Amino acid sequence: MGRREFTEAEIQELEKNPYVDDVNSVRIIYSEGFKQHFVREYMKGIKPTQIFREAGFDVELIGYKRIERATARWKPYGDKNTLK
Repeated sequence: MGRREFTEAEIQELEKNPYVDDVNSVRIIYSEGFKQHFVREYMKGIKPTQIFREAGFDVELIGYKRIERATARWKPYGDKNTLK
């Protein structure tokens, strides 16, 4: 099964979130501020879905696989202590 695409209504909903820089039917580009916030919270032991939820994202809409992949991409930045 391939990646689930967002509908036009879902894209409009995602665009309302200040942590989204861009979104299209298959991809969400998150702001650098959100990525940094995510890594800081994750390093404190907060679960990824909770971080997304508290940032105003509908985790069911985004999908757990996208959250899992984002975590895998961003986690190394916290491991290197590159965040201020």
